[in-house]
Amino acid sequence: MGYLDTALTKIMNEYDHDRTVARLEREKRVEEVHKKLPEIMEIDKEINRLGVENFGNIIKNPEKSKEINESFEKNLKELNDKKRKLLEENNIPLDYNEVKYKCEKCLDTGYEDTKKCSCFIQKLIKIRYKISNMETILKDFEDFSFDYYSEKKDGNGMSERENIKDIYKRAVEFSESPDGKSMLFYGNCGTGKTFLSSCVAKRMMDKGYSVIYMTATGIVEKYEEYKYGKGEYDRDIIDMFYDTDLLIIDDLGTEAQNAVSMQFIFELINKRILMGKKMIISTNLSVKDIIARYTARIGSRLYENFEILNFKGRDIRIQQLERNVVK
Repeated sequence: MGYLDTALTKIMNEYDHDRTVARLEREKRVEEVHKKLPEIMEIDKEINRLGVENFGNIIKNPEKSKEINESFEKNLKELNDKKRKLLEENNIPLDYNEVKYKCEKCLDTGYEDTKKCSCFIQKLIKIRYKISNMETILKDFEDFSFDYYSEKKDGNGMSERENIKDIYKRAVEFSESPDGKSMLFYGNCGTGKTFLSSCVAKRMMDKGYSVIYMTATGIVEKYEEYKYGKGEYDRDIIDMFYDTDLLIIDDLGTEAQNAVSMQFIFELINKRILMGKKMIISTNLSVKDIIARYTARIGSRLYENFEILNFKGRDIRIQQLERNVVK
């Protein structure tokens, strides 16, 4: 059983546990009330007896079901009124004998009819955060700052800030409706590629999409662990590289360069393109360097299927250090 299957089984076991606890707590409340007020216990017994008797009378005399039900409802109301009065006099909640689920929409089953309940979706999102490898680096678009990008125009009449605002807009649009091309982020270290990738990832995971973030080095290492039988759940992880809604490959070009890694990277990118699955690839390499390193096969796939976006500017971390020194 793979990691995802194990996690889903754990979720369903949690629901089973929650339902059991809710029912046991209900039984405990009823027992405590009955112990405190034996009259309530007798009323509950009488209500149950009347219900069974009413059902039996209707089975025996279906032609008189209307009259039988009317009599039952009258007796039931009298008992419930008496019970309510006793409960109120003793400051006992009227719903003491109801099962109190954590989620009243799905009654702790995870489903409303055949549709996943919102509580189930939230549990899945939590798992996806863990699987995505992004628990500690998830960012919000609102936290992205344009202050580190120059407003000075370049030879093409565009400033770094105008450029990054355009990339930011495309990233937001992609995260809201990932129907267009995948995205290739390239540029110098520290220019916001990983930060913006994490913003896209968080927005999409919060909307219920599955996302996996991993460096190119990490992806290759997982593949080699699977290939050489060193990992417990690696077949499942490799499958998720192909199947996840969004795969983010960070730092392309830092992985070990050998025939196995090159072939796997190509197959992964190519198969996801054929499956219509979206990707974000970030790299410090130039487009020319990518083609030189990975051959024209990958280069052509990137040109045809990715928006190629150039992150311009100076390393933000260095700028932050410089500003702290000035302060």
